[in-house]
Amino acid sequence: MSTVSSKFKQLSKDQKRIIRGWCMYDWANSGFATSAGAAILPIYFVTLFKDAFGPEVDILGFTLTGSSTWSLGVAFSTALVAFSSPILGVIADRTAIKNRLLRIYTVAGALFALLSFFSAYTSAPWAWAIGCFIIANVGFVGGTVFYNSLLPHLASRDLLDDISSRGFAYGYIGGGLLLLIHLVMIMVFSGTEHADLVTRIALGSVGLWWFGWSIWTFRTVPEPPISNPITGLTPVKAAKFAISGLKKSLREIRKFRVLSLFLVSYLLFNDGIQTVLTIAGAFAADTLGISLEFNVATVLIIQFIAAPGAMLFSILSERISTKGALRISLIGWCLLLIMGIGFAPLKPAGPDDFDYHLKETIRGEYVLEAEPELSDNKDDTAWEESHKNILTLSTFNNSSASDLIRIVSESEKSRFSVYVTGGSLDGSNAIGSKHPSVLGDGLIDWWPETLRKFVWNPLNISVGFQWLILGALAGLVLGGSQALARSLFAQMTPEKRSTEFFSFFGFVGKASAVIGPMIYMLVTGILDTRAAVLMLLITILCGIIMLKWVNVEEGQRIAKLEE
Repeated sequence: MSTVSSKFKQLSKDQKRIIRGWCMYDWANSGFATSAGAAILPIYFVTLFKDAFGPEVDILGFTLTGSSTWSLGVAFSTALVAFSSPILGVIADRTAIKNRLLRIYTVAGALFALLSFFSAYTSAPWAWAIGCFIIANVGFVGGTVFYNSLLPHLASRDLLDDISSRGFAYGYIGGGLLLLIHLVMIMVFSGTEHADLVTRIALGSVGLWWFGWSIWTFRTVPEPPISNPITGLTPVKAAKFAISGLKKSLREIRKFRVLSLFLVSYLLFNDGIQTVLTIAGAFAADTLGISLEFNVATVLIIQFIAAPGAMLFSILSERISTKGALRISLIGWCLLLIMGIGFAPLKPAGPDDFDYHLKETIRGEYVLEAEPELSDNKDDTAWEESHKNILTLSTFNNSSASDLIRIVSESEKSRFSVYVTGGSLDGSNAIGSKHPSVLGDGLIDWWPETLRKFVWNPLNISVGFQWLILGALAGLVLGGSQALARSLFAQMTPEKRSTEFFSFFGFVGKASAVIGPMIYMLVTGILDTRAAVLMLLITILCGIIMLKWVNVEEGQRIAKLEE
């Protein structure tokens, strides 16, 4: 039995109850992180965006896609918390309001998650959806700051790796269970007239799950003791006190130089990881054409693999140190992004792989064996309207069949493919310029083309299953990178200033969550989405390099001196 496990078992029943209650908040709010933030809402929003504007819209010469607009919403919501949490953190370390602020953020986040259900009843569903997400995400991000600040008060420093990993494990399982329910709902009603309603019910239920399970935390986790409390704070006095406290903290930054160096490293690697987590669903829908069902299944796999992954890295940290285990998880992220950039839909091969399939029935006459299901977005509507004289035919002759091949091949925004079986046109086919399988124009499209040629095609792995494989591997490193980064920071944090320091931790984390999506949006607008993911890979690599110079033992020594 490991030393950490032995020490955990020696804790009193009351301590274990408090730790379990703290972990249950991760169980509660992970429903938002998985179903709303990663699996369902990004793809649902991209669908609403395309219904309103088509695949992209040009504003003053700048191209916005559904995924880049989503990343802008993520950046804006996290920026609101990033700049407010350090001020609230200074006050929370001197007054007993940590739990109260946690409740306020939770109620606001859960309420607007619930309100996202009503997007279909508004004049601009895409705007309502992203508006509700922005406010709900403020609640999620803000609540996490004060939830994390409670960690150093739960047990001794040598147990923090284990407790932090337990918290994430609870979150992965809780979020995964809710997502499993949502996946069953979506698959049962997929393709029916109730599909949109069921999707919105799933989004609204996130708010109920989040608030309901949070009550467990509110009732069991006590407000940490304040060693040097202040009373009688009015709003004006509180603001002055917070600003003076922040100035003092910034002046003392040299004293905590190791912690500061870690925050720089964290800013870089977390920038890449958090942006990947928030834009992955939108990237899957926009660039790869992944369906909602496949994306939900992928996130579900991540959740259930990430739970044991978090505990595995906790054990690894005992063997090689927290810093060493964290570095291994970050290297894993780099390998995953290299793999993700190389994902590519397979080119249609047999007749059944094509969107339109014409088959000769009698000599010189063809019927449609298969045709794509068109959506209500602007481009599909325009496609249908522009070519309805051909697309509405019940039978085709050689001339009209050739016309269908021509429009699929030559239309500027054609995302379709066509294949003809039989007759004089037997084997004739065409693939539109906007078909998901078409590569070659992007800066690094040579990489997905290479992988498709030597890996995906020979093994016949469709892009949906490529995405599932990535999810399984991502689950292994996700828990380690998140839990160990939080634990490593807690080990170098003075306990009596935990909220102040975790507010800075939250500020840096959320600043990176602002910077990353903005980089993704800008690079997508200038180049493409694959180049944007490459930039995220580079930031994680820079974070790994910075982590090399973080002296954890020195950081712990300084924290003990401060206490």
